[in-house]
Amino acid sequence: MRKSLFLFFLFAFANMEAQHSWTDILSSIEQNNRQLKAGAQIVLSQKAEVSSQNMLADPSFEFSHLWGVESARDRKYDISVSQSFDFPSLYLQRNQIGNLKRNLYDEQQALLRQQILMQAKELCLRVVYLNRCIELGNERQAAADKLAELYRGKLSSGDANILDVNKIEIEQLNVTTGNTRLRNELASCLSQLRALNGGEPLPVDDSALTEYSDEMLPSSFDELKTWALEADPELQMLRQENLIADKSVSLNRAGWLPKFELGYRHAYELGERFNGLSVGLSIPLFANRKKVKIAKAQALAGSFSVDNRELQAVTELQTLYDEAVALKENHAKYDLLVRQNNFGLLQKALEAGKISMVEYLVDATQLYEAFENRLSLEYEYRLRLARMYKFTL
Repeated sequence: MRKSLFLFFLFAFANMEAQHSWTDILSSIEQNNRQLKAGAQIVLSQKAEVSSQNMLADPSFEFSHLWGVESARDRKYDISVSQSFDFPSLYLQRNQIGNLKRNLYDEQQALLRQQILMQAKELCLRVVYLNRCIELGNERQAAADKLAELYRGKLSSGDANILDVNKIEIEQLNVTTGNTRLRNELASCLSQLRALNGGEPLPVDDSALTEYSDEMLPSSFDELKTWALEADPELQMLRQENLIADKSVSLNRAGWLPKFELGYRHAYELGERFNGLSVGLSIPLFANRKKVKIAKAQALAGSFSVDNRELQAVTELQTLYDEAVALKENHAKYDLLVRQNNFGLLQKALEAGKISMVEYLVDATQLYEAFENRLSLEYEYRLRLARMYKFTL
């Protein structure tokens, strides 16, 4: 009983450590990633640009000086200052659209963040998979080395022939080559993770990524679909664009309202001074043509884009969910390998002379391939889960 409790707490602690490592890496990348930093600055500039688009036009100042040909006193001065502005309701509508655009830019940054963190998480999953493959490869390398040592001794004593030793050395070479490729790919994945982290070292040791994150397959697809469609930043971004397009229709309709201009004018002519106010009115007979029609078409296109994205998101989720279910079932079939001591039995059979060295190599290779398939299935399953739950990043 005590041993069971100890193993339970050890397993729970290992999972907590693994989850802590994942959180540390993703948090560090979110903080240090250069593309996210650039995107944040772009969002600030876009929001500032939106604010500048609803300002009053610049005031106008004019000065004119006229003089006559016959008399030096025949002079005329004219000074005018004016300010133009749109119909007041237009500023309110532009401000509403401006708030929607600010939210849109935040959604764009959220989508960029999700894409980068998802890329980082997939790399972390690959690192865990490679670490486990390397661990299995090391076991296979140790077994091949032990077998080679055993048969070199038998060759010296005349109990084995050179062909057997050559076959074992070929096995050693194949295992070494496979392990080298795994380590090279692991180094490449870690370099990519450091690049995503802004070139800074990762907050955890490279060998710490040996456990997958703790996502679980959802109990039903409908539950997953509801969560994902509500939290999908790309879908939210398209919905926000659609709201902006709908508001733009009203704004362009209001564009037929007249523009105004108010000003002050001072004139000096023949020794007399004149002061007064000026009022102007601009009627948009030509400038606003076709704008309402264009806005309606854009709004309709936006609604189609939202519907299309929802359909794509549901299709992608359904595919990922079905694949995850199938992978989980296939992975469970390999659990028998863990409970069996096949390698030990093979070793004992070889040492007792019940099987030949060739039979041993064939059976051992088959077993290692089965373990590799088990690791591959688990990796593919975890990858599907990560993509299903990307909205939680």
